[in-house]
Amino acid sequence: MGTRPLPDTAAKKAADLYRQYGATDGARRAGLHASTFKNHLNNAVARGFVRMEDYKGNAPAIAQIERAEARVADVDFTALRALLMRSAVTLDDLALRLKITRGEALDAVETLRHDGANVQQFGDRWSVEKAPPPQRVKGDIPTYKSRPDGTFVFGFTSDNHLGSKYARTDVLDSLYDHFERIGVDRVFNAGNWIDGEARFNKHDLLIHGMDNQLRELARQYPKRKGLVTYAVAGDDHEGWYAQSHGVDIGRHAQNIMRAAGREDWVDLGFMEAYVRLVHAETGVSNMLHVIHPGGGSAYAISYTTQKIAESYDGGDKPACALVGHYHKLAYNIVRNVHMIQTGTTEDQTPFMRKKKLAAHVGGGVCRLTMDAQTGAVTACAVEFFSYFNRDYANDRWNHADDVVHTDRGA
Repeated sequence: MGTRPLPDTAAKKAADLYRQYGATDGARRAGLHASTFKNHLNNAVARGFVRMEDYKGNAPAIAQIERAEARVADVDFTALRALLMRSAVTLDDLALRLKITRGEALDAVETLRHDGANVQQFGDRWSVEKAPPPQRVKGDIPTYKSRPDGTFVFGFTSDNHLGSKYARTDVLDSLYDHFERIGVDRVFNAGNWIDGEARFNKHDLLIHGMDNQLRELARQYPKRKGLVTYAVAGDDHEGWYAQSHGVDIGRHAQNIMRAAGREDWVDLGFMEAYVRLVHAETGVSNMLHVIHPGGGSAYAISYTTQKIAESYDGGDKPACALVGHYHKLAYNIVRNVHMIQTGTTEDQTPFMRKKKLAAHVGGGVCRLTMDAQTGAVTACAVEFFSYFNRDYANDRWNHADDVVHTDRGA
């Protein structure tokens, strides 16, 4: 029937719920979207757990679900989002207001969530929240397997601020050229991939609007064969849209990437993500922390990452941390944690000049070596790529000269 095979237990559960409760209420009790439950039922029929004549007889499940889907499709999702942003409501309240069943109300909020809204459940109430949940609440920790020799070779970037007049797309493209040349396994992006909108950056923008900036991300962000970028979302810049629009901005960005045919972008989570580093030969593991922290730069470039490393609980210390937000390129070791600041691909803005903040334009590549027996990271080699251009502040945002890479001389 064109559906992906399921484990027997999932198909049997769908069959049992259908027999007891029917299609719509069975989907609700399974905690599944109606169309997903329909696929489970198709698998149950294919495996003989539900008789075809029961499934398509006097009370046809497919027709029942399709009618429910049609009613859900008629819901005003803009009004539903606004309602859930104002207050937390139960499914029974939603069903009454929307004039649909309780199961269809669940389908409606799940559809809203699938489309990028930051829909959360607390007890028996549902709401659209301004802050997405942290990664460890959202799901399983992603895994990154080493090369056979126990090494991990990855690129890193952050603070790209696409949509801003000051964004350096030339630098971002050049970094990905380096990543491709070196042959990294993947790229980590530590946040602020778009500039977002706030009171003080309106005049810095070439592109306004959340979806417009995200479509520009899908259009402009470098694409190289075989390279996948794993990105966290900051709670500032793109995170401002999370607060104002009630979206899970990372998931929404990934959805827009997929709609543009981009399979090379993966949402890691909001503000931070832990990635499990696994030795390919022995299976021992350690952790990589990709983080977009807050606050301003300290009086010394290394001070903030030092304090981050000091704040880790003993049992939660990662082997390495990639730190965005500060627009700095720096590497230091604190408490045996390799702390790497990931730089920026945006020139210094008027706001940064006002705050007396330098912009380290660039990014880099990291090679970690893991001990096959203990999982300890025994070596870390960081290569930074730094960029600048002369008279970049001419006319306040126009570039007066081509980008000059440091390995070609000043």
